[in-house]
Amino acid sequence: MTPQSESAEQAALISTLRLVDSVMRIFARSDIGPPPDVQSRPAIYAGNHRSLADLLLASIAFHSWGLPIRPLVASSYFRKPVIGPLLGRLRCIPVGGSEALELATAEIQAGWSVAIMPEGRVVPVEDWKADGVGQLRSGVGRLALETGLPVVATGASGTEAFWPRGATGPRVRPWRRYPLAVRSEVVGVIDAGSPREATEVVRTALVRCVERADTATELMRQSR
Repeated sequence: MTPQSESAEQAALISTLRLVDSVMRIFARSDIGPPPDVQSRPAIYAGNHRSLADLLLASIAFHSWGLPIRPLVASSYFRKPVIGPLLGRLRCIPVGGSEALELATAEIQAGWSVAIMPEGRVVPVEDWKADGVGQLRSGVGRLALETGLPVVATGASGTEAFWPRGATGPRVRPWRRYPLAVRSEVVGVIDAGSPREATEVVRTALVRCVERADTATELMRQSR
């Protein structure tokens, strides 16, 4: 990819992020924390996964931070109506199975930051109610160690109410704007002896981020 084409693709992505942000303002109140102070680019963004709306909230956050970031998304979602074409416009990376890390690495080598949800699925509430985060797969730790890139933990809250797990679409209620929040923490370059150890470092930071995001959404609910 030439610098000119890369710049054009990033501009197109930022334009789509702006569009998602504008539409979501109709349905949700979003409290996005300050942008992560990452000293180098690209970086790996690791988030929790309570809902399909996590991607919409991530788009709002990336727009707020002015960062063109490409999320990894299961390829099956690209075949769904409405959400599928949107995933393409958001430059999401379709993945399925063991090639996910290879695809992520290729995009990183092309200069892109990537976002990954290392829980690997939309997690049912009983699996994350203890501390806000489910069990992480070790792929995020492997990606961090193999690339040597800084990791940013991003915790999302409120999406599980806006688009519940298993629902075919979000709960659209024009008279009710759902409170959503994102909090982030720069983990940095991880020095660990194994992918599993590196993944636990990410999870510890992610739990802190989700706790702060949950607090923010609760405060928004109380202020209604």
